[in-house]
Amino acid sequence: MPRVFWVGGLKAMHELYVLLIYRIPALAFGLLFILTLVLPALHSLLAVGRVVLGRPANINWWVIGRVLPLVAAAIVAFPLLMFARSWTTEWQLTLAEIGLVYLCVAVVVLPVALPLVQAYATRQPRAGTLAYAVIAILSLPVAAALATHASGLATEAINEQRVATGGEPAPYAFAIDETPSRCGLALASVAPDGLVYSVPPANAPLEVTYPPYFFFWADMSLKAMALDFFEVFECNITNLKHNPNHLLLSSFVFFYRAFVSIIVLTVLALPFRRRGI
Repeated sequence: MPRVFWVGGLKAMHELYVLLIYRIPALAFGLLFILTLVLPALHSLLAVGRVVLGRPANINWWVIGRVLPLVAAAIVAFPLLMFARSWTTEWQLTLAEIGLVYLCVAVVVLPVALPLVQAYATRQPRAGTLAYAVIAILSLPVAAALATHASGLATEAINEQRVATGGEPAPYAFAIDETPSRCGLALASVAPDGLVYSVPPANAPLEVTYPPYFFFWADMSLKAMALDFFEVFECNITNLKHNPNHLLLSSFVFFYRAFVSIIVLTVLALPFRRRGI
């Protein structure tokens, strides 16, 4: 009987672990995705309906603006990928890589940033702003992991083109920390999925790349939220780290952590914000 309770307790702890680590951020990302795409589409349909009925459209550009970064990124990304396949010179390939990474930054950051800017500009209720900030922080590692996978596939194709034309291959993007700290090992015993034994290939399927990428960006979120406390004591929840010599990924990491820190400062400033009239 005690063994049954022990096994049942371990199963319950594992289910709680999966819920906290994977499902809640995925649900937050899904909710944010719906708010980013469905709300502007529904608002546009209602505006068209009002115009058809002879009434003012009453377009809320804050709502429409949520989807514009995604639309702009799609408009730029597809032609960029098509042209990059025929580019051969080093500066052209470098330009393609820079464009892809900064598009990823725009896709991840801007749809989240605009509602927060709106909340402060229009003095929306503090509780709503706080709730949105929490959803944003939970969903950002999911969005960044998906963006990293997509950009990894694209940059790998560009790197193959560079090698085929006699150029030097790009530096590796990720590496494994072979000497984790005592704090990192303690966290690994709680979240063992964060331990990576080999860097996933850039062209690996999403089910292979998503877990290590997710934990990498979740680690970046924790460090930015805690004002580098985890960085100072090397309390890493994963042993996957970025290569500082990979300028594009390092730029992505910088913008991501800066954005998470801005969200935290936004939340801390909420009690001092004047209420809307």
